[in-house]
Amino acid sequence: MTVADLHPAQLFHVGVVAADLDQAMAEMSANLGLTWKYGKARPMDLWIFGEPRTLEMRIAHSVEGPPHVELIQAVPGTPWAAPNGLGTNHLCYWSDRPAEVMARLEGNPANRRALGKPGSPGGYILTPSGLYIEIIGPELHSSLRGWIKGERERP
Repeated sequence: MTVADLHPAQLFHVGVVAADLDQAMAEMSANLGLTWKYGKARPMDLWIFGEPRTLEMRIAHSVEGPPHVELIQAVPGTPWAAPNGLGTNHLCYWSDRPAEVMARLEGNPANRRALGKPGSPGGYILTPSGLYIEIIGPELHSSLRGWIKGERERP
């Protein structure tokens, strides 16, 4: 398996960071006709650049898709910092073999793991150009799809 095995049909969402999540949702609803599925702020235990941290996160997903739009409230000092209010942050791909994809991405010395424990089968990889690539496995992919469609609780 190579990273080239990730193809457009596997693009699940485009991550966008917003300085003001509510404002961004309203603007994207008005301009793009998107509707949103989201919860209130909640603490999340994460590994960021190799260190464990607990952050309060607000995340919204467009119901329309795939690919969906994932809006994330900006968090300074993390991969979700927003320099100018709103910006594309990451591309999320799902894979039936996320551990193999992550191993391949982590094996490139130019890349750096930004989210997730080293060697774990999912997370973010920071590329030299500044793009984050998120890899999720089939269980999270299925769970997120069901949640966005209103078929189950938030994962």
